[in-house]
Amino acid sequence: MVLGVGNVLWADEGFGPRTVARMTEEGSVPDGVEAIDGGTQGIYLLPLVQGARRLLVFDAVDFGREPGQIVVLRDGEIPVFFGQRPLSLHQTAFTDVLAAAELTGKMPEKVTLVGVQLENIDDWGGGLTPTVAGAMGEAIRIGLGELAAWAAEG
Repeated sequence: MVLGVGNVLWADEGFGPRTVARMTEEGSVPDGVEAIDGGTQGIYLLPLVQGARRLLVFDAVDFGREPGQIVVLRDGEIPVFFGQRPLSLHQTAFTDVLAAAELTGKMPEKVTLVGVQLENIDDWGGGLTPTVAGAMGEAIRIGLGELAAWAAEG
């Protein structure tokens, strides 16, 4: 499963869903792979995560790096470093979804995050900044490489 998480109404926070949409529009999602815009559904994504054998996540994350820089995290690296700012006090961070999947014993066998360092998430109604939009092609290339490696493993 390929999952894009984030809010398309808050500038760079929409990187994940916009990346999955571009992959779908370009027809680059391989056969047998489900592509989903997870938006800001939080804990409601749990059944999708639990049902995925392997999970590739695209998101804008604050790694404290230069805007547009891509960071790839795998499996156990994700809960330690993956910090998504909840958009309200009632929202669940995606790390909480992964933790819940692990607690239920239904965690995907492999999880990869392709994250891009955000530049601006405070522009309500704004699109991606040019820097983050410019990183999308490379993020897709990395994600497709991850999917190909998984396919080669069987």
